[in-house]
Amino acid sequence: MDCNLSPFPRYVVNASSASHVAEAVKFASRTGVRVIVKGGAHDLLGRCINRTVFNVHLDATYLGYGIPCIIFPFVMPSNPSFQSYDGAADPNVGMGGFLTGGGHSPIGSKYGLGVDNVLEIMVVTPDGILRQASVCQNPDIFWAVRGGGAFTFGVLISATLKIHPIPPITGALLSFNSTLIEASESNNTNFYSITAYLHSRLPDLSAAGLMGYYSITPLSPSPVLAPVPLNFAFLIYTLSSNTTIITHTLAPIMARLNSTSGLTTALEIEPPTDFLSFQSGHFCAAPVGENYLPGTRLWDAKAVRDTTSLEHTLRQFQNNHLQGTFVSGAGVQTVPANESAVNPAWRRTVVDMMSKVSYPYNSPPAAVSAIQGVANHLNDVLRAQAPDMGCYVNEASIFEPNYRRAFWGEHYDRLLSIKRRIDPQGVFWCSVCVGGEDWEEGPDGVICKV
Repeated sequence: MDCNLSPFPRYVVNASSASHVAEAVKFASRTGVRVIVKGGAHDLLGRCINRTVFNVHLDATYLGYGIPCIIFPFVMPSNPSFQSYDGAADPNVGMGGFLTGGGHSPIGSKYGLGVDNVLEIMVVTPDGILRQASVCQNPDIFWAVRGGGAFTFGVLISATLKIHPIPPITGALLSFNSTLIEASESNNTNFYSITAYLHSRLPDLSAAGLMGYYSITPLSPSPVLAPVPLNFAFLIYTLSSNTTIITHTLAPIMARLNSTSGLTTALEIEPPTDFLSFQSGHFCAAPVGENYLPGTRLWDAKAVRDTTSLEHTLRQFQNNHLQGTFVSGAGVQTVPANESAVNPAWRRTVVDMMSKVSYPYNSPPAAVSAIQGVANHLNDVLRAQAPDMGCYVNEASIFEPNYRRAFWGEHYDRLLSIKRRIDPQGVFWCSVCVGGEDWEEGPDGVICKV
């Protein structure tokens, strides 16, 4: 039986202490072996898997890198009330990648991105030395690691984070479908018009303290040529026990929905609860081994308020899944852009958009190539709606053109300067990471200086 392990590393260190990591990195630095780091492995760019390299797998039992970073409670001795940090929605997400990529959170509209809540880190740098970094000590490394992406500047061992009181929450499920007649006779015209209008109101919803996640999905099980009914589903919530915030803020939208023909509409207000109960009821781990190609873009107020262009953009996804991560309110937008290395576009973001084009496991190369063409086109469509913005590096397409600008914006030049200074040998390298242009990979997986 042919067992081809070429996509995977030849050597793995199962690191359970900082000293294990340090020795592994020293060995790599001394011998020229490439290093990649695997924590939670929630990585659409595939940076944690590569061939002919040395993989440092961080054991979450001992090291913080791979610990799931969902929001969970703990008690401070000085404060008996439950506290939590600004974590992710998906329990598959590991702490290391979450923080080094930026980290969007279900409570981010109030408390910011994950990197906005980091006070200090411990990191093994490319020379194999465990270093402490903060605004006072090794400030360039501290700045770069917070948003610079994956293991580019070192292996994150631990982080000291701000904590916040676990908030009360009131949620609602807003959904509407286009009818079969609306789809077949009107080509979903009213559906797309109201969906574009709802997007134009997102900045107002955010200003009122609302946040959430939504999806736009065809109700047909598979793409067909004729227009099919579509569904818009929005999990929307506010970090308050005051239900009138949701009903009052959504009133104009509901009035327009209820007066639009060709739609079936529902709004279900949930009773106030604590965030942990809400989280366990609504957020779950994403499927493992799902085959799809993403397209992503951060959209600003200009992008969502241009309803004419937006209707045309949304129509391009009529046979595919499109989702919006709407958690970048004032808590994200009011942080100075130079506070960390995260893409400055985040500070103008209203919603993070992502498309998914799925394909069956073991699809023939020709079929995958065709799917890739569709995914790349949809990625282009998302980009065209917000050409001056960028992407969230942890959930981006590996085929993103001009990835340096898309992932890091105007921060890239400073990141590259730091990278070349602290890692001149390219100990930590990947093709879509900061400094990827300094090396090239040969057919045998070996990288050489450009």
